Amino acid sequence: MRHFILGTAGHVDHGKTELVKALTGCDTDRLKEEKERGISIELGFAPLPLDGETFLGIVDVPGHERFVKHMVAGAGGIDLAMVLIAADEGVMPQTEEHVEVLRSLAIDGGVVVISKRDLAEDDTMEILREEIAELVRGTFLEGAPIVETSSKTGEGIDALKSALAELVAGVAERDATGAYRQPVDRVFHKKGIGVVITGSCYTGTLAVGDSLEVLPRGIMTRVRELQSFNEKRNQGFAGERLAVALQGLRLDQVSRGDMLATPGRFTATDAIDARIRVATYHDFEIKNRERLRIHHGASEVLGRVILLENDVLRAGEDALVQIKLEKSLVPAKGDRIVLRKYSPSRVVGGGVVIDAHPERHKRQDSEVIEQLELRERGDPAEVLAKGIESAGLQGLPRKTADAEVAKTLVENGEVVEIEKKLFHRRALDGLAEQVEDLAGVYEARHPLKWGMDKEELRQKTSFPHGTPLFNRVLEELGAYRPVFVKGSLVRAGTAEMALSDDTHEDLSSLVEKARSAGMAFLQKSDLESGWRSRHRFADAVQYLKDCGDLVEVGNGLIHREAMVECVDILRRLFDDRNEVSVAEIKSALGLTRKHTIPLLEALDSRRVTSRAGNNRVKGPEFPPKPPAAPKSAV
Repeated sequence: MRHFILGTAGHVDHGKTELVKALTGCDTDRLKEEKERGISIELGFAPLPLDGETFLGIVDVPGHERFVKHMVAGAGGIDLAMVLIAADEGVMPQTEEHVEVLRSLAIDGGVVVISKRDLAEDDTMEILREEIAELVRGTFLEGAPIVETSSKTGEGIDALKSALAELVAGVAERDATGAYRQPVDRVFHKKGIGVVITGSCYTGTLAVGDSLEVLPRGIMTRVRELQSFNEKRNQGFAGERLAVALQGLRLDQVSRGDMLATPGRFTATDAIDARIRVATYHDFEIKNRERLRIHHGASEVLGRVILLENDVLRAGEDALVQIKLEKSLVPAKGDRIVLRKYSPSRVVGGGVVIDAHPERHKRQDSEVIEQLELRERGDPAEVLAKGIESAGLQGLPRKTADAEVAKTLVENGEVVEIEKKLFHRRALDGLAEQVEDLAGVYEARHPLKWGMDKEELRQKTSFPHGTPLFNRVLEELGAYRPVFVKGSLVRAGTAEMALSDDTHEDLSSLVEKARSAGMAFLQKSDLESGWRSRHRFADAVQYLKDCGDLVEVGNGLIHREAMVECVDILRRLFDDRNEVSVAEIKSALGLTRKHTIPLLEALDSRRVTSRAGNNRVKGPEFPPKPPAAPKSAV
């Protein structure tokens, strides 16, 4: 399923909420005041599955000028837009302002909807279309489909769905492989669940149980529960509306405008470098050091815009700036921002973040400008490194990268090449942390097991490739992290197992029982019935088998010394003949068939002996002399 966020936009009372209801059957006005006043005040949300492969989460934003900041908060995470213009009123001030917000956010796909078509005469529609053409000229909506609708009569609803399906087919999905990041646009407490936040997921993937960081406060939390449009989920992905129940968090520890993110991957900042552009729908200008409202994600903060190249910026002009923030934000390079005048608070333009953690700059310094332009364009190594990091554990095929640039990144250790795939070191570090955590928990629960099964570990880390590549990646991790591999098992921390005194006593008791039985080995069921340890009997048996103290024979366990004695007796029988019958072996061992047959079958499976009809001959692994008895593990 491909997931995208569709945002509404348009002047107050132009029918956005009613249209969403006609499209989805959902009323997005949830507040009592919204019902009474007949206008949207807060953000509303509704699901719209277009077909079996595409799902739109609709964000219905307020249109009233007093709630533009709420509109910007909702528009921050959308992938495409639906701009409404009422047929009976035409283009209005908030229509222009909303289009500028979408333009500032670099939305590159949209549809224009003429709503309330039933309230307009046919002869006014030509004038309205001219107004729309003027509104969208030079914007992402120029050439976009225009659909006439009426939520009251149902006119155009099916045509609008078709237009949206055609539009979304050409929209690229958000990156679900990198670090997770989701701005918080709503916070509430639900009885029996705890603190719940909602937002549109920018990047990455989220799963129940994942650790998260609430920024800018730096508070750690964990995902208790996950939903998307009231559907319970185990995972959520970039491009989806998600409701996340957070564990161990109070309601006063998270608020609208905060950012939920993968721990340690993003940091707050009180300054950003950006390129901004002034809106053209009004004769605006921005002066050096002017105090503006800065919108990023669902957050609004005040900041002073330092014009680095000139003293004033007029409508339609763009320039490099440094913005000093009065309250921290959590941006990343390439993020979009929206700028509003401090008073009156109208949208004056927008921009793109070039550096989320800049040094202080001098104005009109050619060297500073040159460095910012280089960073804006992107140094080839930086661009490739970012692309590899965004690919996460999916990795980037070596053949798709510039050979020299990739070689430089590998040589400086920022990137690792494994099986013709390029992985960013941070992605491998993140996997190493997962491996260490999972293996550590497993070892704590199973102290008698050397490590965790490799395939189980691959599945639990959601490693997106097969076992062979996972094995190679584990080798790389083991070169610089405390990750150890032995056969099909993985261990973290230390390669050596440390057993407690009481565990040693339990194991010694089990070994001694097997030793006392000699070649007349005991059945596992008999041994287990007397097992009183806190450890699982099966784990103890496996540990002692791995150490060589016990050998599995049929449904029983024999001590290694008894097995050596058995082979010694067989060697004496083979001294003067090449074949020995089962009856002769049984007599020499002093055992009944109950023990002799399982013993011989165990020796056959180890190729110590081989069947020759009803007799036995030496097998390829028959020892030439008695093997030295290994030191007991217990």
